[in-house]
Amino acid sequence: MTDSTLSSVNEHCLDSVMKLAESTQVSASEDIYDAHGTKLLAKGAAIAPAMKERLVRHKLRKPLEMSLSVADGLTAATVLAEAKALLDEVPALKVFMGDKQAAIFETLSGLSLHPVAALLLTVAEKSREGAFRHGVLVALISVSLGAHQRLPHNVRAILASAGLLHDIGELYIQPDFFRTQRPLRPEEWKHVAAHPRIGQIVLDELTDYPKTLIDAIAGHHERLDGSGYPRQLAGDRISQEAQVLSMAEALSGIVVRKDDVLIRSCLALKCVPGEHPRSLISVVSTLRHNYSGEPFPVGAVEAQSVSKTQEVVKTLAFAFAECEKISRTAPLSGAGSHLLERVIGRLDGLGQALKATGIEVCFENGYLPAFAPEDREIFLEIDVVGHEISWRLRDIARDLYLRLENLTPEAAAVFADLIGILDNPVNA
Repeated sequence: MTDSTLSSVNEHCLDSVMKLAESTQVSASEDIYDAHGTKLLAKGAAIAPAMKERLVRHKLRKPLEMSLSVADGLTAATVLAEAKALLDEVPALKVFMGDKQAAIFETLSGLSLHPVAALLLTVAEKSREGAFRHGVLVALISVSLGAHQRLPHNVRAILASAGLLHDIGELYIQPDFFRTQRPLRPEEWKHVAAHPRIGQIVLDELTDYPKTLIDAIAGHHERLDGSGYPRQLAGDRISQEAQVLSMAEALSGIVVRKDDVLIRSCLALKCVPGEHPRSLISVVSTLRHNYSGEPFPVGAVEAQSVSKTQEVVKTLAFAFAECEKISRTAPLSGAGSHLLERVIGRLDGLGQALKATGIEVCFENGYLPAFAPEDREIFLEIDVVGHEISWRLRDIARDLYLRLENLTPEAAAVFADLIGILDNPVNA
């Protein structure tokens, strides 16, 4: 999908619209014409599966998303109701909101949904299980972080809408990539990595949302240290709103856990320094420190999950060795040399993170220490850090794969084994 293709109907998004039409009335809100002026659908006509080929085959005068309406679609009131349901079901949200709960829900109550955004949210809710709920969750966490940082109301309103819509670009990508239970291979992940940019294009061209909101969505997977995607932005090139949204997205998978939520949140954010603003990390640390409510359930930390961390530590060593081998046996120049330096730099960062946690000491002499219940917090930290480092190793593999397009085939082939090591942290 590129900037100039919104006049062509995206087949993945259209498939989701057709799925919605099986249970809900979706109709043309105006006459729909192709680029040559031929009427394809009359205003009021219901969308049916039989129309798919006709719509996909023609370029349209106006993007299809702007010419559809859905009966009983999601509204701002629906968002607010889902937010209240999440607050009841996810205990950690009360901690993240702290004493700002009233202000947070006041922000959400003022949410305004553009018709195209409402349509796409409804399509996502019906076609991708948990998508709408995840958007509301990220919106809640984003506004909570903004409230604790005393950001003005207009900025918090931007965070609410951006959180809700941050993954809207996923509707335009092959859905099988989101359904698989296995980690995506780098060549598959490159398609998923485009979703922030796709969301930016869709909302920029089809709605009147402000640039700050759209830029936040474009940057919700960027990281301050430049390790994010899709543009590897760093520092102040990432907007304030995108920085908040990025951290809220990172926290969303932890917050819904039933055990060790506060400890895991702090450990995950601090594991690899430099990815998120210190001021935002400090907010989470302070909330954890000040929490005096009912203790969160203590989960089991299995020896098996901790042993995986040991394998991740070994993988990091293997990756360094492979980089050394490339440097020694296949001297690179230009783009290839810069790429190797980039990988080594990121691996160095992960190595420093491991040393800072002291985890390497736990694996001295090459074996896992005895798993004792009284050492539970130590093993919890090992578990969390191993998970985070494993994810970063796979992320380096994906980033490396995408950048191979800038190399000659011969230079790209040099990195094949390194990608294999990084992409399988536990099996390397």
